[in-house]
Amino acid sequence: MATPKQISIKSVIRKINRSFFIPDIQRSYVWLQNYKDRKIERLFDSLMRGYPIGAFLFWSLEKRDVESGEVNFQLYKFIENYDVRSHHNEKIDIGNVDAGELAVVLDGQQRLTSLFIGLRGSRTLRRPYAKGEGASSYPEKFLYLNLRSHPDKAPIDVDENYRFAFLTKEEAMIQSEDENWFRVSKVMDFENEADVDDYVDEQNLKREEEKMLHRLYRVINSEISYFEETEKSLEKVLNIFIRVNSGGTQLSYSDLLMSILTATFQGDIREKMEQEVDNLAREGFACVTRDHILKTCLMLTNSPHVFKLENFNKENIKKVEDNWDRIVESVQNAVSLISEFGYRSILTSGYIVTTIAYYLYQQGISYPALHDRMAMMHFVRMAQISGYFSTSLDSKLSDIRSTFRKTANFADFMRMEISTIQEWQMNDDQLRALVETVQYGNRAALPLLQVLYPHLKYETVTFHIDHIYPKSKFTNRTKGLPPEYIDKANGLYNLQLLEGTSNGIKKAKDPEVWLAEQYNTEEARRRYLHDNFIPEDFRLEWSNLPKFEEDRKATMFAKLKREFSLIRETLCTKQ
Repeated sequence: MATPKQISIKSVIRKINRSFFIPDIQRSYVWLQNYKDRKIERLFDSLMRGYPIGAFLFWSLEKRDVESGEVNFQLYKFIENYDVRSHHNEKIDIGNVDAGELAVVLDGQQRLTSLFIGLRGSRTLRRPYAKGEGASSYPEKFLYLNLRSHPDKAPIDVDENYRFAFLTKEEAMIQSEDENWFRVSKVMDFENEADVDDYVDEQNLKREEEKMLHRLYRVINSEISYFEETEKSLEKVLNIFIRVNSGGTQLSYSDLLMSILTATFQGDIREKMEQEVDNLAREGFACVTRDHILKTCLMLTNSPHVFKLENFNKENIKKVEDNWDRIVESVQNAVSLISEFGYRSILTSGYIVTTIAYYLYQQGISYPALHDRMAMMHFVRMAQISGYFSTSLDSKLSDIRSTFRKTANFADFMRMEISTIQEWQMNDDQLRALVETVQYGNRAALPLLQVLYPHLKYETVTFHIDHIYPKSKFTNRTKGLPPEYIDKANGLYNLQLLEGTSNGIKKAKDPEVWLAEQYNTEEARRRYLHDNFIPEDFRLEWSNLPKFEEDRKATMFAKLKREFSLIRETLCTKQ
């Protein structure tokens, strides 16, 4: 595999999805995840400027090797028409492939997919600031080259010399003195330079446009370098794949291990996992990725959960396959519970889901008793406040599994965790630091406010984190606002939990104006101030903000200290 070979870009594009395919170890296509990125345009610009785009690595196989199972491997098609609403690679039926010799792309999938989209397909992204989900919000666009651009006059500090752009067919029809858009995919129809000349004559192109088009034709017919691996050993190919992908953008290790699952599973595990990840994202749990699902499978089936090749042996994989439906059910039940706790769309770690799913799975239950649910809610809060799973992940998952084996229920588990995890003990110094430092948007804001507002019905009502003094008015234009408070709108002292409908009504009204509208009796006003840790005789004027901050921080600290103490007492009470 040491000597590189050559193949033209046109030849590769014509072979894609005919004899060139993607293996399961490849991650999904990511170059179009952010609509602001111009990675495809820059790739074509690099080609036009004669820059190298790197060598590729192909695994050469015979079709019969895959059909016979000698190389037990699932193959997928390249994406031709990328649509952000559904952009997973399509699984192929090897029996329907006409080619006898296959090339499996081990390195270069992102670049080849980008070339394929530009030279054969299209891309459909959500239009910025679009409203609704109709077709107008998702315009299909094709790659075009402006034949009237002037690469020789491009400024030195500009990344792209040639003007490539994704346009709708209607946008591309607009021409001007400086614009004549040529659909890049048409260059694939030219078999030789004479075909280019015929097109130039038909379109009456100018000399500079003709030169631009000929350059594009020659670039697409130019050769790229690739290395070829012919070894049929899956393990060796996986090791090669790991080596060649050890630099640059690191692939998820689950992408490498997924191939082993796919080869061993009777069904299509990749499709099942992607479907489950998509379902969870729609439910507000996009933090649960394929990595989380894969590790959760190992956790729940009591297999070693560290991502190593040896942990994906046939025995462990069979346990996952045999229990797949139970695993999914436990994850879904965990997500439902966490939604009841108020964490839909704001959970920071998918391993919070894993922990609760593990308990439900091992206990064989779908909805635990009240005492366990309260302990689970406290677990979610503490993990969220501390960012518990952000470091030493595998070690913590091992500790969690070990602790569960010593306990009878989730409340016992939490009691042991609080006694051993220092950042969960919530002593006075820790509480004061939280009150002083937590800001709006911080992962700890919601769980701390939930502890401060224990009486709210999080399972039935959606609550928003609201600024008591409206954030938008912390400017030097607000009369009475002390200048030193302009940057202090987001402190915990200024936050409350408010029902979503009430928050929509409140908007950016001054607190006294809003109170007069919504709590317009003395009793209602007194109750609101009391429930929100504000002295009953306090006037919520802008000039009183320093006193408001001082008093509310002190009251919040005392309230948090009392509530965390009650939580510990409750967890220690046997049910």
